Amino acid sequence: MIKDLSLERIPSRDGVLRPAQDTPAGSVEKLLGGCLRITDTRLGRQNGHQTHLLETLERTLDKGVSSGDEAALLDVHRSAYTIYETLLGHPLSSGPLHERSEWFNSFRHIFEERVMNADTEAVSHRLPSPADATQPGFVRDWILAAAKERTPLDSAVEIHLAEHATLEELAQFVQADGYLNYRFYDALVLAQPHFMETVKHQISRHMWDECGEGDMLTAHTVQFARSLRRLGLELPAVPLWEDWRPYAGYNLYFILAFNRRHYFKALGSLAMPELFDADRDAAVVRGFKRHGFNPQKDFEFFFNHMEADAEHGPEWLDGVVLPIVEAEPEAGIELITGGALRMLAMRRYNAYLAHRLGLPEASAFAPLTH
Repeated sequence: MIKDLSLERIPSRDGVLRPAQDTPAGSVEKLLGGCLRITDTRLGRQNGHQTHLLETLERTLDKGVSSGDEAALLDVHRSAYTIYETLLGHPLSSGPLHERSEWFNSFRHIFEERVMNADTEAVSHRLPSPADATQPGFVRDWILAAAKERTPLDSAVEIHLAEHATLEELAQFVQADGYLNYRFYDALVLAQPHFMETVKHQISRHMWDECGEGDMLTAHTVQFARSLRRLGLELPAVPLWEDWRPYAGYNLYFILAFNRRHYFKALGSLAMPELFDADRDAAVVRGFKRHGFNPQKDFEFFFNHMEADAEHGPEWLDGVVLPIVEAEPEAGIELITGGALRMLAMRRYNAYLAHRLGLPEASAFAPLTH
């Protein structure tokens, strides 16, 4: 048992809503907060306030997704983050009272359809033909190759963390990365509903590892909490991100995880960090070692993930991807699409990190074109 409650992740009763006075007038975020704070449990039809929220969401998605307005993208993605945290957050807060309401599920549907359609179009040039994707070996090799590609921006971020980042910059990286690290276990849990026994077995093995193989003190989330503590940091309930891209990467996990029709995309998406992140973790370890730390002791989360992810990635390919495509060939293109969407999100996140670390703008680096 963990006796130190500071290592426990207990969600805030207030959820992740920012105070109303801190939200822009007329924003999706402000209107959403007003809806979620209502404690009337009657589901009923949408009232005028909720209808106004959905109309504002549609307009803001037009500005953000269709026109590239970054303030609009931040508004809708931060609001969607609040929606997903409502589904995962404190059971006794007011938010979960609304999870079956018409307006709440309309919000999810509107947001998810627009974002998924736009992002799927953005990666369409990278997808193989559905016919090729019916072959198990082809799908495995495609996912592995896509995860191992490095753009110049990817490499620049890793080199900076390893060789140049100040201790303050490394601390900023750890804090920014925390929300995604803490929720990875939940994304795994949501991938667990049955499709076939082989897949359940493999996901269960990953969950067991995430849980510290039965030792709560070595659970990955607890290891990460100790990394934060070593730096004198904590994770506020409301993320410190002032950029839409980290929110978008987080939201993708749960757009996929909370929709059964996206189940295979979710599994393809989950494969990618296991294959991609080992080099990032190694760069962070080198960075902390450069500043005089003993990463194996002081930052065990990152040190242990260098080897764990190197093992988990191939295991996921062999224990999840191959058997699914063998059993259901039409799932191949779904797995690949999920992987491509995750890599899009990860590269957006790298662009966010480059901005925070003072590296050249993403536009200065050549994108992947094949």
